[in-house]
Amino acid sequence: MNTRPHTHEEKDVDVKSMFLVAVILFLSGGLIFFATWGLMRFLIARQNRQEVAHPPTAQSSVLFPPPRLEAHPGLDLQNLRAAEGDRLNSYGWIDRSAGVVRMPIDRAMQLILERGLPDVGANQTPLQFMQARPQEIPSPKPQP
Repeated sequence: MNTRPHTHEEKDVDVKSMFLVAVILFLSGGLIFFATWGLMRFLIARQNRQEVAHPPTAQSSVLFPPPRLEAHPGLDLQNLRAAEGDRLNSYGWIDRSAGVVRMPIDRAMQLILERGLPDVGANQTPLQFMQARPQEIPSPKPQP
């Protein structure tokens, strides 16, 4: 019979190494915690300095209004489609001074079939034509 007491096998588990690993993990966690805490304090202080240097204006609140909820989305969509349908199927001025008009889409397609597409490119590629064309809407000048 075996008279030895039951103990763990010391050759399989090195308690000192396991303790050392636990201490290293604990110290690494503390180091990471304090580094993150310091970074957050630095970023918050920097944001506060920027807010003091450039306070928000009353106009900036207009740029991002609160969300507007649709009370009746089905009715709103129906009204939108009706307005678009009216524009697609009626005559009207787009730019009276330039002589640009709006016409019903069916009539416009009929005119294109009868007359064909105009040759406005003069043997240019679409990209060359667009680059040679003057700007219709001037770009806004940057404000100082």
